Amino acid sequence: MPSIDFNPTLAAVQRDPYPYYRRLRDEAPVFYIEALKAWGLFRFDDCRETFLHPETFSAKDFITQAFGDLDPVPETPSLIAMDPPAHTPLRKLAGQAFTPSVTRSLEPRIRGIVNGLLDEIMARGREFDFVADFAAYVPVSVTAELIGVDRSQRENFKIWTADLLNAANRASLQPDDVARIRASVAELRAYLETVIEQRRREPAEDFISHLVNAEVDGDMLSAIQVLSIVVLTHFGGSETPSHLISSALLALFENPDAMRAVRETPALSANLVEETLRYWSPVNLVFQTATRDVELHHAVIPAGAYVLSYIASANRDERRFADPDRFDIHRDAHGHLSFAHGPHYCPGAALGKRMAAIAIDAVLERLSGLRRVNADTEWLPSLWVRGARSLPVAYS
Repeated sequence: MPSIDFNPTLAAVQRDPYPYYRRLRDEAPVFYIEALKAWGLFRFDDCRETFLHPETFSAKDFITQAFGDLDPVPETPSLIAMDPPAHTPLRKLAGQAFTPSVTRSLEPRIRGIVNGLLDEIMARGREFDFVADFAAYVPVSVTAELIGVDRSQRENFKIWTADLLNAANRASLQPDDVARIRASVAELRAYLETVIEQRRREPAEDFISHLVNAEVDGDMLSAIQVLSIVVLTHFGGSETPSHLISSALLALFENPDAMRAVRETPALSANLVEETLRYWSPVNLVFQTATRDVELHHAVIPAGAYVLSYIASANRDERRFADPDRFDIHRDAHGHLSFAHGPHYCPGAALGKRMAAIAIDAVLERLSGLRRVNADTEWLPSLWVRGARSLPVAYS
């Protein structure tokens, strides 16, 4: 195996991992990452195959890796940590709450949330942090609307959300921080259990009601399964779209021709979102576990080993995308792996993409002369997500 110094826990690697990914794809597409005690896969076809073959690359340890003992619903397996065939009927039931009609029905509310946030921002002045003041708030507000969180609990919901997302960083946190997260997780769970019980008695037009009433061949979801799916939706729906929105604007700042094109033709915002997902995938990698010995590219991944499918590298694989390090909103970026593939393809992908497009459209329409204040981007220090820590901007 080639001697490659790849340690994704280092800040320098997290700031710009793409040169490392390129070398790994070429020289060591299956690489044992000593710092993580896990095997990394870096080519598009290899990562895609892991999603198509959960019998070999199981998702069973995903929640353990993400939450550890801070898992909000440890009593039942999470949908994201289940493999077919057990995964299939639960996925069908959960999918009834993510139909295209549900996404379309949310669009007016998404526009209302986005414009309400912009109203507040514009009332405060001509400069703001695009990440902290806007991109971070859009998804959590939309998810709260989707789930049916009472408006009186929206501020608490934002706090619970921030703590839940921070659970993935528990190994580097102080004991007081972990204790706070544990309390937040308990409060979030208690609140959602109350809402689920209310929706069983009095259904409404929201996500939880769709889950409560979902039925396939006579099967329905139990209360604990509904809770697990709601928490997973909340977790995935709050983190990824936030980074997608901020990265899309960053990409426009770095590519003035793309900025002009999207301003002149707003319909191109859909292309912008797809290319941003490919170019700067909000999720760097997916956790999996090898169920048997796997020989691949002259390496042997032993049974029971952790496997990290680096979708951020796969999306830059020149074997799949021409000139992959160039941001191009006119390319066909469909087929990227940012929402996984196969049985675990994200059911909320369409909603997340539409949310991001609506947000960017509104920002470009309402904030004339939008520009970044600082030339450099400070990326979040994270193994598994790609997003800006902050993005100070100004407008005319």
